Formats: sequence, C-alpha cells, structure tokens
Amino acid sequence: MDRPGSEHRIFHRSKKDAWPRISHGKGCYLYDTDGRTYLDACAGVHVVSIGHGVEEVAEAMAEQAKQVCFAYGQFISQPQIDLAEKIAGMTPKDMNRVFFVSGGSEDTESAMKIARKYHVETGHPS
Repeated sequence: MDRPGSEHRIFHRSKKDAWPRISHGKGCYLYDTDGRTYLDACAGVHVVSIGHGVEEVAEAMAEQAKQVCFAYGQFISQPQIDLAEKIAGMTPKDMNRVFFVSGGSEDTESAMKIARKYHVETGHPS
C-alpha cells in the first residue's frame, strides 16, 4: 500500500493513510500488489464496463492504435462510422444520429448545449 509522502506524485481526492496499489484486473475484479481481490463495482470514472483484461478488446484497441489513436472532432474514421451505424441500428428510427463523447460529464454538457441550440433555433432563446 502507498502511504502519504511516498515517491509518487498523485494528489488524491480524499485523505487516507494508505491506498491499495492495483497490479491488474480480470473481468469485474481488480487485484492489488498485496494479493487482495476487489469487486470493481463503483461504476465511476475508472470503470471499464466490459471488464478488465479482455483479450479480444485489448487486441482490437492495439490494432486501432496502430492506425490512429485519436482524431479531434473535425475528422471521422471508418471505425467511427461503423460504430455509429451499429448503434443507430439498435435505436428507434427517429434516433438515427450518434454523438460520441468521452464520458458522462461531456455527455451532460453536450446534451445541454444541444437542447439550448434547439430552443434558440426554434425561436425560444430564453
């Protein structure tokens, strides 16, 4: 476990005497360097909903990273187009556009901006 004043430069959100150091994850579990197992059920910022250590996903991510890791919002890529098609195919017909974001905060902010734009455009700016 890491203790305050240790070598790392992480600024934690809450004061705690010791922090478990995670060595790896598999499925819905995390494992620390002291051999303890944790159920990763916080559904928060660091959660991967498909689980940890999923080979198929890691391989697909590595393959895509060899092509391009990230392209800002001015660009599109074929995997992005394919994913949007797949998502739109699962939604009601009038919900046929996909807006990609990086997480919940960006999602909420974008939804508010889209709602505001809609009301401004339809003559209801207030």
